Amino acid sequence: MALNYLYPSDQAISEALWFSLPDVVASVILTGKIPQIVDAFKLVPRGKLAGLKSTRLGGEVGVNPLTQDLFRTVIEQRKSLSKRKDLAPAEVNRLDKSLKVLANATSYGILAEMNRQETEKRTKVWCHGLDREPYRCSVIHPEQPGEFCFPPLASLITGAARLMLALLEHCVTQRGGTYAMEDTDSMAIVSTKKGGLVSCPGGNFLSGDGEQAVKALSWEQVHQIVRKFEALNPYRRDIIPGSVLKIEDDNYDPKTGKQRQLHCYAISAKRYALFLWPKKGEPALLREKVNNKKDRWSRHGLGHLLNPTDPEASDRDWTAAVWEMIIRKGCGLKTTALRFAHLPAIGRTTVSSPFLMKSFEL
Repeated sequence: MALNYLYPSDQAISEALWFSLPDVVASVILTGKIPQIVDAFKLVPRGKLAGLKSTRLGGEVGVNPLTQDLFRTVIEQRKSLSKRKDLAPAEVNRLDKSLKVLANATSYGILAEMNRQETEKRTKVWCHGLDREPYRCSVIHPEQPGEFCFPPLASLITGAARLMLALLEHCVTQRGGTYAMEDTDSMAIVSTKKGGLVSCPGGNFLSGDGEQAVKALSWEQVHQIVRKFEALNPYRRDIIPGSVLKIEDDNYDPKTGKQRQLHCYAISAKRYALFLWPKKGEPALLREKVNNKKDRWSRHGLGHLLNPTDPEASDRDWTAAVWEMIIRKGCGLKTTALRFAHLPAIGRTTVSSPFLMKSFEL
């Protein structure tokens, strides 16, 4: 997740770049600078498809496209599944997954669907880009748009998601805070129970000991930000009450229910680990064993490698051992060599097309 600085040439308006309106708004919020708008267009729906009729999604969830918003209805019905007593747990789980896929695919996926064509020869295609008129070019592996592909509308979906994150970032930085990481739909805000400076290399502040530090928000300040986003909740409040932001359950002790302090060791985007550090103990990776949730450390940078001790095994606990060593070393604690450090790193490549097969020819 990155919002990179990008500037068109100042020499010619013809080199201006297209952005979705939510992205423009996000830029103004985060930079305070007003861009020069040289051209704009608006998408306006016209008419309704003939023959629209009610249907039952998954045979259970009714929706009428003439009177209901499909996407809002799908999300509301998915959130209501836990209250249904007429369905077996297995059926609830099946419907939950199918409605999630349906919402993601139909609200964005089909609008951005491009199907790569496997060819070995260059093919002439029409290219639609920043120029006012399309032009012909020669490419390998041309992409065919899906049946409902419409990139301008798809860009508004992702642009709106980035705007939501920009609003959240603004709320955090406005209070002098920062964040450890963020992704397409989440942000790990640096916070402690009472707030204040936290030692962190590269921070903009200096602690009382003269160490570089960042400012942590208090837990109450984070809760205030969450409550502020309640105004953006588009769903029926009797079904999905509260804010569109959620403070993850990881922040609370599973036994006492009280909020607890989490720690984060971040190397780069998508390479991080969350861990606990008891007052009289050593750092321990945050593990979630309830509801089959994932462990709270990323496998980005390690996910392409097989288990070094048993390449045929699906066990990924060896990545936890790597993170434990990294965290201990970063915290200045004693470390021991990994038992598999002397073994070669092995990955597996799937040959899914004749074109890839050629890479292995002698």
